[in-house]
Amino acid sequence: MKLGRICLTLVAFLAALPTAAATLAERSPFAQGLWWNAQRSGHGFEIFNAGTETMVLWYTYDTAGAPVWYSAQGTFGAASWPLRKHRWTNGRLGATEVVGTLGLKVNTPESAEVSFTVGGQAGTWKIEPFRLSGITNEVDHSGVYFNPDSSGWGLSLTHQGDILGGVLYSYDANGAPTWYAGFDRGSTGTVNFYATRGACPTCAAQATTTTPAGRVTFDRNGESELYLRNQISGTFAAGASPDGAWMTQLGRRVSSRPADRQLANFASNASLKAFLDAAMLNVSSNSTGADFSAAPPAASFSSTNLQEAGVDEADVVKTDGNRIYTFTYESNIRKPELRIAQVANDGAQIAIAGTVPLMPSGSGASNVYNSMINAGLYTLPQRLVSLTGPGPSGYYPDGPWAISGAWTGGATSIEIFDTSGSGLPASTWHAKVDGYMVSSRRIGERLYVVARYVPKIPGFVYGTSYPPGVEGNRALLAATPLAQLLPNVSINGGANVPLVDAASIFVPPQGDRVIPADMVVIYAIDLTNKRIAQSLAILGSAEAIYASTDNLYVASSRFTYRTWYGALLPPLTYSTTELHQIRLGAETMTLVGSGSVEGTLGTNMDKAAFRMSESAGRLRVVTSDTMMWGGGALKNRLTILEPSTIAQGTLKTVSYLPNPQRPEAIGKPGELLYGTRFVGDRLYAVTFKLIDPLYVIDLANAADPKIAGALELPGFSEYLHPLPNGLLLGFGKDAKPAIAQGDGSFAWYQGLQLSLFDVSNAGVPREIQRTLIGKRGSDSALLREHHAFASLPRDDGSLAIAIPARIHDGSNSGGGDSTMYPWLESGLLRFEVRGTTPADAKLVQLPTLVTHAPSNSPYLGPSPDAGSSMGRSVIFKQGTVYVGNGKFWKIDSTGNAVGPL
Repeated sequence: MKLGRICLTLVAFLAALPTAAATLAERSPFAQGLWWNAQRSGHGFEIFNAGTETMVLWYTYDTAGAPVWYSAQGTFGAASWPLRKHRWTNGRLGATEVVGTLGLKVNTPESAEVSFTVGGQAGTWKIEPFRLSGITNEVDHSGVYFNPDSSGWGLSLTHQGDILGGVLYSYDANGAPTWYAGFDRGSTGTVNFYATRGACPTCAAQATTTTPAGRVTFDRNGESELYLRNQISGTFAAGASPDGAWMTQLGRRVSSRPADRQLANFASNASLKAFLDAAMLNVSSNSTGADFSAAPPAASFSSTNLQEAGVDEADVVKTDGNRIYTFTYESNIRKPELRIAQVANDGAQIAIAGTVPLMPSGSGASNVYNSMINAGLYTLPQRLVSLTGPGPSGYYPDGPWAISGAWTGGATSIEIFDTSGSGLPASTWHAKVDGYMVSSRRIGERLYVVARYVPKIPGFVYGTSYPPGVEGNRALLAATPLAQLLPNVSINGGANVPLVDAASIFVPPQGDRVIPADMVVIYAIDLTNKRIAQSLAILGSAEAIYASTDNLYVASSRFTYRTWYGALLPPLTYSTTELHQIRLGAETMTLVGSGSVEGTLGTNMDKAAFRMSESAGRLRVVTSDTMMWGGGALKNRLTILEPSTIAQGTLKTVSYLPNPQRPEAIGKPGELLYGTRFVGDRLYAVTFKLIDPLYVIDLANAADPKIAGALELPGFSEYLHPLPNGLLLGFGKDAKPAIAQGDGSFAWYQGLQLSLFDVSNAGVPREIQRTLIGKRGSDSALLREHHAFASLPRDDGSLAIAIPARIHDGSNSGGGDSTMYPWLESGLLRFEVRGTTPADAKLVQLPTLVTHAPSNSPYLGPSPDAGSSMGRSVIFKQGTVYVGNGKFWKIDSTGNAVGPL
């Protein structure tokens, strides 16, 4: 069959295809577009399909090193197809020669093997998509274009983010097949192309050489047509010149394949069951932003420190102003029991009110400690909500996020209490929900819980590759009904009922990942009517959760990509992050769209939410990577996204920084990103290596974000807290440059530091004051958990601040900057910000509430020490209460302290 006839056959077939629906059945079996083998850089495969028909264009070299291309076409899944070489004769497609065979074995949508014979020689290559960018285009022009009036040659166009290019395949003056390739960043339609020479597929691998060949301009007409203007210096056969040609897409345009880049659901219970049966065989063994608003002046006590105003977060300590609620500890282990203190006279008095047992999660946790790893509370008018459950099982040095087997068998207990009476809280509703709680948020009367669930099947051998074990698992899965693979919920001890149905389960494009049995389940509890009102699930992992008052975002890492520069690209690995937006509402939760950003949200998933913020319907994200943007050193990027009005279900990239117009980096090469805080139309970011640059980034124009100013200081701020009138607090550690190695091979961390900044003029940020606390070895819960920060505006205009800490000080025996100082004390640091403007504001340190010292504690201090982990405080008008490991202390304005209670 001639190539022209192939083109016409495919076009006719494509015209008969129905409109694509976002179901898994409509997802392409492999990534459409250019593929390559990084070890044979300079060769490429354009692969695309329509239904069961698959076509491959192979760009390679003959035995003399000259560029040549072949085509292959056939039914997807066939062992091999004829490999054809085409010639151009007398102004049209001429003879076609079968020169061998080509077989395509797809392992995952983004990994495959090609087996081929050419000229009597055979070979097999592993191939993967040729990735240049992690940005999801709102309008993606990628595809194979041809001229219907002169078929037999064409253009493989690649459009990824702001990178445009591809392969122009045609015929030389003698009618022999040849090709040119090129890719440019930031091009609006004109790309530099190169002529190449390389080794034939069965020859020994050698470096490909490139020679500039000229430019090609693409004038695009809509999504699937373009006008080609050729300025390549090579001579083409008569009738096969690309210059002045109108071209149209041969394959399926991107917009007709929404399931390829968005969440897709399952068309039936049977399709979901088949997916989960296959996915269960992949489960590993489990053995080993919005503008901040301070509390109103009338507030008489501090509340939980939140990332977003109006979006409450669970914490281990909560108060309603009259009582303080926490959990009981016994032998330093958190128990399933509430411990409650009564406060009176604006915090002047405190007494223990009693304890209340909690309903067990029923998770089957092997010990009490693990059964309460995940624990948090919410307070509402006349109500208290507790959420408790175990943490992922097993020990994983790098954390459990990438280990499916760690997430089997979990359950979360959610209990609502009535606190309206004078007695202790009374339980009024209890739910036991399958899955490990990852995060939660409360918006008004809706409690949103995010959990990770992996089915636990009795007798199933997780992680086995032993053939009899695999076959036993297959038989067990075949006999297991779908209902036993899905999460359930039991209300008030009743029967288990499904938490989510098949129609509400979605799966993202899997790329090169194995298909997952993990589910990220999001469910909403109506706290007024005490019921689970909404639920949906996304198959896969979740590494970060962020919520505004209107939307919830789920983030997870995805893909391994390659660098973008050069005609034929070297293999450099880097990552992107996949984002899914879910609109929250009283009636339903709806999927808004999916997108991706280059880089990752860092290694600390508990702090990743602070790298995200929503404003005016747009999501702002800060990511980091070592290879994504060239150079091999850690770099940072800000990306702004919004739902597309053109490509429904897509989060399009509005802008990113740095960019070609604004190339200044957010941090010097290799500097780690520490504190980030979005405040209205600004981003404050702290990077650190030897010094602490505080960056102020102007986000007022979402299409053109820019670095407005920067300030270099010693040490770093791990937590940033905005104050009114252009003031900003930063809390972190002092540091001394290391000559050779240090904590991270750049500096020796020293004592704690609290800094007050003037950011009223974004272009000229300045430090008003810096207070150092303790020496090397000092630590604070606020370095890990933003809930450890408490603040309360006073009637006189000052701001009271409290921070748990473990202080090291004294003599270091002359050991220099790297030597730890001895433990001195633990407790609650107290400060006031006096003055309300940059002109008069200052930090004043108040007496520390010391809870532990060498006189009443072991030589090395308490373990665990609430000062460095899980310590919390509540500030009242007449006193401050500190809560650590289930015990209470109080200090008044004169420095008199009582406790522990």
